[in-house]
Amino acid sequence: MSHGARARLSRFACRLVLAAACFALTVPSPARAQLRPNPTALADAPLELIDRLRADPFTYFRFINRAWTTRVCEILADVPDPAIVRLHGDAHVEQFALTKDAWGLDDFDDSARGPAFVDIVRFLGSLDLATRQRRWTRSRDALWDRFFEGYRRSLSNPDYRPPEPDLVRQLRKEAPVTRADYLAWGEQQMQPMADATVKSVLDGMTAFERFVRSQRPEIAAGYFAVIRAGWLRLGVGSAATRKVLIRVQGPTTDREDDELIEAKEVANLDGVGCLENSPSPQALRVVDGTRQLGRLKHDILAVGPTMLIPAAADRAGHWLDWWVSNWEPSYREVRISDLRSVDDLSDIAFDAGVQLGAGTLVPVRTQTLSSLRRLEGRLRRVTDTMIAELFAGWRELSTR
Repeated sequence: MSHGARARLSRFACRLVLAAACFALTVPSPARAQLRPNPTALADAPLELIDRLRADPFTYFRFINRAWTTRVCEILADVPDPAIVRLHGDAHVEQFALTKDAWGLDDFDDSARGPAFVDIVRFLGSLDLATRQRRWTRSRDALWDRFFEGYRRSLSNPDYRPPEPDLVRQLRKEAPVTRADYLAWGEQQMQPMADATVKSVLDGMTAFERFVRSQRPEIAAGYFAVIRAGWLRLGVGSAATRKVLIRVQGPTTDREDDELIEAKEVANLDGVGCLENSPSPQALRVVDGTRQLGRLKHDILAVGPTMLIPAAADRAGHWLDWWVSNWEPSYREVRISDLRSVDDLSDIAFDAGVQLGAGTLVPVRTQTLSSLRRLEGRLRRVTDTMIAELFAGWRELSTR
């Protein structure tokens, strides 16, 4: 074996040792199947993110949502007449977020209509991985119980609203950033654009303002005048998705009330077997999911101009839709490292169950509740299978 090969093997062994330590030595045995990332998305991912994927199974889990959902659809393809609901599409622990006046699951990039089990298995999987990372694996089944309790509560009582989790109150005590610091931080996230792209953004936002003000004339003229714009590279699951962050004028010409607007191309979910195909622009499913399921409200939320960015087509040549939303300065995502105890995770599990159950419209709530009773045991077993296949794919990536 060459020196280089020995070095690579040594680095891989170290990664596995560290990961096993972080995940409480509960890595499952190799599975027959492997959940692998999309090759194109992986090729487009920055090296820093690939290193994170190799080092952390939860980051890998976040990156492979399309493969995960496709596999869940395959395994559960024999479920007769599954209840079709509004899905979050990528429901997991670190999608839980808060602002100064709201909390709950956010980031509806993959929202669609499909079987309720898609969101359920995804969130159960995230709870499994979170307990491995925090060495709380003995509490996993109780956390799953807590999630199902919240889901059933929402189905049985559509008007039920869960209490504010204690962790949310605690995180709100952190020192808030000033408006000036928030805007400066936003500009630091903006990566350089070619001149032609900048011009397209300017033209696109002019068209966007005309559209928004035709629906909401109370918005001041010039609100969407571009102060600065750049590519946005944040994200894990959306790392390969083109995103633009734009500082706009806001309600007045005073620099202190400028706003940050994100324009994001919609993920193409064509080919994911159990999700409904909609004849409407795909970006509308993101807007619909945010409005129907989301609790963190956006003052600006709409489908953007198709030609917002030059050559905004996927590799198959399909033109992609863009959706546009404003950022809230007090927005904060909950990370697994923020959890102080199993109780914090239990609160999030229950709250998320309530929120996801709310995606079921009244006419099919009884059907969904009946289906949940029938399928709950199987969904737990399917999640175990998915986690084993995820770790098999993660190990494979870590050897490269």
